[in-house]
Amino acid sequence: MKIISFEKEYGAFIDTKTTKFTSNRILMDANEIRMGYMYLGNDDKIPFHEALADQLFMIVSGEGWVCDEDENRISLSSGKAAFWKKGEFHAAGTDSQMSALVIEGKNLNSQNVPVLKNVITSY
Repeated sequence: MKIISFEKEYGAFIDTKTTKFTSNRILMDANEIRMGYMYLGNDDKIPFHEALADQLFMIVSGEGWVCDEDENRISLSSGKAAFWKKGEFHAAGTDSQMSALVIEGKNLNSQNVPVLKNVITSY
C-alpha cells in the first residue's frame, strides 16, 4: 500500500496577472479525461476563459462563486458543482477559500458522469 497526498503543499502554484490558485492533477490522458484538485485562497480566481472540453467543477470545501459569459456570479459551497460544455466561457473564484475537484473531458454527459442528472435550479 502507498499513502498519497494531494494536499496543497504538493500542488503546482499558478500565479499570473489574471490567475491565482494551486492545482494537483489527479488524472491525465485517461481516454481524454483529466481530473484535478484545485485550492483557491482569499481572493484567488480563475479568469474568464473558454472551456476546451466539457468541465465539471465540484466544490469539495469552502465557498466561492462561478459564472458564465453573462458574468452574473452564482455563489456555491461544498456539495455543489458547476458544469460547462466545451466552448462555454466561464470563470470561478472565492473571497475566502475553496477547494474543487475538476473533471474535464470529451462528451461528459449524464450517462458517463451520473451526477450530472442532479441539476438544481435554485442556488
